[in-house]
Amino acid sequence: MPTALTDAPTPGSARGFRLALWSIVTVLTLVCAGLVAVNLLNGPRLLGFDVDPAGVVASANQRLVLETNQQLDAVTAEQVTLLPAVPISVDTSTDSIIISFPQPLAYNTDYTVTVTGATGSATGQSSDFEVAFATEEPALFYLSRGAAPDAATGAAKQPDRILRTLIGSNETEPVFEAPYIQEFVPIGAELAVVTLNADLSSTLTRVDSEGVASALTLPGGGGVQDLEAAPGESLLGFRFTSTTDASGPVYENSLFLFDLATGVADPVLGLDAEPVQAIDWGFMPGRAELVAQLYDTTVLLIDPLVESIEADGQLPEPIPLGQFSALTAFAPDGLRIAVSTANAQFVLDLSQGTEDALAAESVVGTTRYTAGLQFLAGGDGFVQRLAEFDPDTGQVRQSLTLVSGGEQPGGEERVVYAPTSGAESIVAFSVSPNDQYLAVQIEPNRDTAESDGYPFEAQATDATTLFVNIATGQITRSVVGFAATW
Repeated sequence: MPTALTDAPTPGSARGFRLALWSIVTVLTLVCAGLVAVNLLNGPRLLGFDVDPAGVVASANQRLVLETNQQLDAVTAEQVTLLPAVPISVDTSTDSIIISFPQPLAYNTDYTVTVTGATGSATGQSSDFEVAFATEEPALFYLSRGAAPDAATGAAKQPDRILRTLIGSNETEPVFEAPYIQEFVPIGAELAVVTLNADLSSTLTRVDSEGVASALTLPGGGGVQDLEAAPGESLLGFRFTSTTDASGPVYENSLFLFDLATGVADPVLGLDAEPVQAIDWGFMPGRAELVAQLYDTTVLLIDPLVESIEADGQLPEPIPLGQFSALTAFAPDGLRIAVSTANAQFVLDLSQGTEDALAAESVVGTTRYTAGLQFLAGGDGFVQRLAEFDPDTGQVRQSLTLVSGGEQPGGEERVVYAPTSGAESIVAFSVSPNDQYLAVQIEPNRDTAESDGYPFEAQATDATTLFVNIATGQITRSVVGFAATW
């Protein structure tokens, strides 16, 4: 007799399988229906949010994005509260709420964002959300020069040091040291440093994030001045002057760009297709162009990058912007620069082709003039250094003032810092990337000050930098050194 297969299904087992399958399908259908009902009866639910704690303090127009589980009706700025309060703008994109910060946020600050009445487009139901995030503080660098050699005691020259620190901390970390450091610029997490040799020629050095230094090849023997780094580009720029015994091409204050990717330095060419000889220059933030001031005070807008080569194989010609006695500052928006003549200061808007004069308000009995300007990253404000000459006393009073409301007349003006004594001088200043602090370089006592004797970028031996809160005018910290750079 044939043997029956033991695993063959029986009519009863097949019917049981079908019943079990239908039971599972029914349960899943009920669960799905329940979830749909829950979504129809409840408002949107927050799935998460995205924000860059470092980016929101580094530049304007950064964003916080809230993601929900439903498509949303438009959320207005009135429905969003940010504490501590700063200006915001709000947009809605399908299931996301996008909160933009026109101004950078404060360092090391806890922020809370509350959204009320966010409504689902399909359900008509509303919900409230609340998220919290903390901002970071970027490191800043400054240069502290060591004491000069002392012939009387035989003491050797103390090394110069580039130090890294935070405004919110009293700790400093040495990043690089050498006998004679002229200047430096940060390049991302690295540094580019100009040091002086015994024959007063320069060495350009790249210092990585681990402190390892490597020399970069210059156009020959010579001196480097006005070192800058292009934001977001692997480019350095500097003015170069050959030594008297240099072989090969001879340069005098010629503008060069150094490509960190290739290790090659090329001259920037001017209207005559010859290397630009500049007395001042700077990169346009966020753009490929640079601005250079020539010996005859002509200011040129130059695009020196090969990516800009036109159809005929030529770089676009430099654009003359006018003749000015000084090239003062570059706005973070990459559209405006500040320039000055002997009698006035102007803001050139390169996107509009306009020129607006900045007139210092007169003070009865004094002659008031501007001497330096730094744009803010958020809005149209700026900080300027003012000097008032009092003919009765023969004294000059300095101050740093915040001007808000744009470059047009009628903007609000407020003193942020003024020297504490008549002998103190404001040498230079810069604004932190988030508009929160001023780094104010001072000479504590001009009557007793001594120069460190460097052939380029000479400074007082007691050069000091104060960090001033722009909102309150409070000095939060001071360091012995200069060239504070974020």
